[in-house]
Amino acid sequence: MTTITIPKEIAKRGDLVLIPKSEYEEFLKLREQREWEEKDTDEAIEIFKEEKKKKNLLK
Repeated sequence: MTTITIPKEIAKRGDLVLIPKSEYEEFLKLREQREWEEKDTDEAIEIFKEEKKKKNLLK
């Protein structure tokens, strides 16, 4: 059996999760995509508010 020692400094920060590197990389990609989508949505809302204020919305 393999034994891993986790330094106390790291363990004190909170819960630790051990996952394969490939799954971690996929998680990072999904997180990046979600952040991009949130930013894109925020920009779309701001444009909508500006257009509504100028009364340029099409019906």
